[in-house]
Amino acid sequence: MHRHKFLLFRVYRFQDSEAYGELYDVFFERIRRFIYFKLPTREDVDEATNEVFLRGWEYATSSKVDKVNAFFYRVARNVIADFYRERKQTESIDVAQEIASSVDIEKEASDHEEQKELLKRLSKLKEEYREVLVMRYLNEMSIREISEAIEKNQANVRVILHRAKKALEEQKS
Repeated sequence: MHRHKFLLFRVYRFQDSEAYGELYDVFFERIRRFIYFKLPTREDVDEATNEVFLRGWEYATSSKVDKVNAFFYRVARNVIADFYRERKQTESIDVAQEIASSVDIEKEASDHEEQKELLKRLSKLKEEYREVLVMRYLNEMSIREISEAIEKNQANVRVILHRAKKALEEQKS
């Protein structure tokens, strides 16, 4: 974590593209996975992920950033909001159907039917619940990291996570 702060300092102070490249390597998959559950197509996900890191570079070279993890998630949330705002979509998209039909997921899933069922249940959860579950279990983030990313205290994150797991479990029965 201290390494990430150091890299961000180098980006801010010296516009060090190699330092930003290291941050990109660390956070790319996490941010892409986070966005993957929120946008309708793989092309949209790729475009949005690239936009996150472009905006991240622009901001990090002109302003000091303290919490790198929270920073990239905040930028990702803004990019997602812009995506839907630009397209003037008011209804949420059935992301689970898009993901379940994805070839990569089919290859990676050990039990395809179980995977489809989980994605279907996830899509029925509140956005906030889905977000913390993805961060915690897919991106393997700590409670502290999640609290920084969604800008809520750790106690609130624990409550949200508990409620999200309970809601997911209730759908099973």
